[in-house]
Amino acid sequence: MTTNPSGTPVPPRPATTGTAVFSARGLTKNYDATRALADLSLDIRAGESVAVMGPSGGGKTTLLHCLAGIITPDAGQVLLQRDGGTTDVARLSDRDRSALRRSTFGFVFQQGLLIPELTALENVAVALMLLGVDRASAEHSAAQWLAALGLAGMEDRRVGQLSGGQAQRVAIARAQVTGASVIFADEPTGALDSGTSAEVMDILLHSTTGTGKTLVVVTHDDDVARRCARTVRLRDGRIVSDSLRAEVAA
Repeated sequence: MTTNPSGTPVPPRPATTGTAVFSARGLTKNYDATRALADLSLDIRAGESVAVMGPSGGGKTTLLHCLAGIITPDAGQVLLQRDGGTTDVARLSDRDRSALRRSTFGFVFQQGLLIPELTALENVAVALMLLGVDRASAEHSAAQWLAALGLAGMEDRRVGQLSGGQAQRVAIARAQVTGASVIFADEPTGALDSGTSAEVMDILLHSTTGTGKTLVVVTHDDDVARRCARTVRLRDGRIVSDSLRAEVAA
């Protein structure tokens, strides 16, 4: 096992192929006296599904937030490969990181974070309207996504009229309606029963990596991780293992 410049052991990276959409280098993030990320480096390749696991406080969500530009690391780089070249997400202004999150990244959270006052259709369409798409066009695209995810006929239901699994489908549609190439999911099945969890993961994987997009999932659930092509485990802000699913490695 190799070590980084500080002498910390670095697990070998899986021998995956393809272009790295993310290259995180030397990420460090502190919250007062707590070190959430400790000189962490990681490549995530285009089209991969990556589960990030580890104990609470191990740095999972902090890593996701750094990759997505929600927060900036205290040190290190988050290099994003796009058609226009390489962008260091960590060096962008707040405004530019917000624009990146609206156009290039999609997000699915544990509770969906849908707007309860809006219908399912409006919750999805609002992501496009924030990009300047007119309402009629945004709602047309939103309806297509809802139908594709099995929610045709539920466009006018509000959040309180949806089951947990249906609400997460709306969140998945909202995350992707803009054409986002990278989807971040933070405990997307954490509030669901096991049967609904499997159903939501089927939909999430089919609609993301099944179409060439990249999926990064933070989860405590081994069943969810096993569905992903790759599992990265963190502890104390460091990667302690990085493995491919057996059939992917083969």
